Amino acid sequence: MGYSAIRTALIGTVVCAGAFVGMSASALSAPTPAPNTAAGTKPQHAFTYRGYVRSYYFTRQNASNSTQGGANTQVNQASFNSAVSLHGDYRFAETPWSVGGSYLYADPLNSCSSALQHVKGMRCVSNVAPNTNPDDTLPGFRLNTLYEAYVQYKTPDLFGKAGDQLITTPWANPSDSRLKPAAFQGVDLGGDLGADWSLEAMDMIRFENRTSSSFDASTLLTSFPAGNPGIPSNTFDPGGQSIHTNGFELGKLAYANNTGLRAALYDYAVSDISNLLWLESSYSWDRPMYKPTLSLQLGTERQTGSAALGKISADVLGAQLGASPIRNVGLSFGFDSVPSKSDTLVLPAGVSCSKDAIKVSAGATFDYFLPSGGSPNCEANADGTTTVYFGGIASPYTDGYATDPLFTTSLTQGMADRRSSGSSWKVAATYVSNDTQFHAIVSRAIYDYGDAFVAQHTAETDIDAYYYFNRVGKGPYRGFLLRDRYGERTQSLAGLPLFKYNRTQLEYDF
Repeated sequence: MGYSAIRTALIGTVVCAGAFVGMSASALSAPTPAPNTAAGTKPQHAFTYRGYVRSYYFTRQNASNSTQGGANTQVNQASFNSAVSLHGDYRFAETPWSVGGSYLYADPLNSCSSALQHVKGMRCVSNVAPNTNPDDTLPGFRLNTLYEAYVQYKTPDLFGKAGDQLITTPWANPSDSRLKPAAFQGVDLGGDLGADWSLEAMDMIRFENRTSSSFDASTLLTSFPAGNPGIPSNTFDPGGQSIHTNGFELGKLAYANNTGLRAALYDYAVSDISNLLWLESSYSWDRPMYKPTLSLQLGTERQTGSAALGKISADVLGAQLGASPIRNVGLSFGFDSVPSKSDTLVLPAGVSCSKDAIKVSAGATFDYFLPSGGSPNCEANADGTTTVYFGGIASPYTDGYATDPLFTTSLTQGMADRRSSGSSWKVAATYVSNDTQFHAIVSRAIYDYGDAFVAQHTAETDIDAYYYFNRVGKGPYRGFLLRDRYGERTQSLAGLPLFKYNRTQLEYDF
């Protein structure tokens, strides 16, 4: 089935059927509001404000047998950083118009003062044990940014926002699991169509990733953001610079009724990279005892425009079943499948297949979006041709963040982050105390990346626990949170045999 046929089938499904998606893996790992936080309350004053003070301590053990990691040349990592974020809104009298902005400053108080010290693998310390390098996903350097500055129009039936802002969609979202969220620059318009339907459209032209202090005409896949893999190694980037892209356009059609059915169809057009059609849905049965929910997700992605990342051909199918067998406890089981694709061809000059991986010479490009992280992506044939394996999802605004909507994405990895085809499973259990001040999430995920000739098997176990010290009442206090997230993964074939990750977060909200 071709892309056009798949696209037509998806649109037909959302209009004629009603099997859709809602629960996501990232929802399990995202912070929740403090207990008793008032939501949707109409502001009593023209000017309102809020903010947070947030501190993190990150550690990464990159191998299991020594600080140096044995034969592996990557030393362990540790970073501490703190940030303060202030947000203000001003509403014009009793009109629907308002303006707002958010500012953040972070400083680790060490020698790593600028992201310029972290471009394309540069470090603040030498890569020799017993030194530890900073974890630049935090990041390990200073941030100073006005990441929101917008004008907004909002009524019960119509919404519009223009400027620098946070947006929440499956494949372009705040990814707010570090010091600052990712932000976007552009226009967002939405409205209620009546009869349980709503419509939204966006045109975002610039992006500020979560380790940056400026908006750029690039993405996580067309630049070298601190702490992220960046431009694929088989894609030529003149002078080691970012590849210019003009953002993305998005159309969304959503349906929700009072019987428990939720559905949304998204059409992302990412300039000169890809077009992604994404369908998600959920249905919750009216069973107070077990609260069963079935969620589905379906997507298809192809390259578009100048195809800056080469050939992209990804199809996704996922399902998740959730229930609450006893009070305060939730269980879920999720599955995602991304079928592998392959082409057999004669490799162009400057490109070779060595040890099951495509290698390119300086200045050369191989125009395919290939798996990363050690997954096999090619096989040399006896007749001189090469079979190239691909099919992974290109996610320009969540790559490397583990914040995409796939049901099986975990704390430190996911199929979109590995840019790989394959299949994955994840089971999770959640617990919330009676006073809602303590939350705990335990999950186990299994990934089989790619299927060139043997899939790479990877498993991850995560524990996420957080506690709010005081309940929210009147006044400026909005929560005081202590949270710890621990992830441990093992994998076969390539890469680190054992990886351990711990994030400790202390946050005061006002």
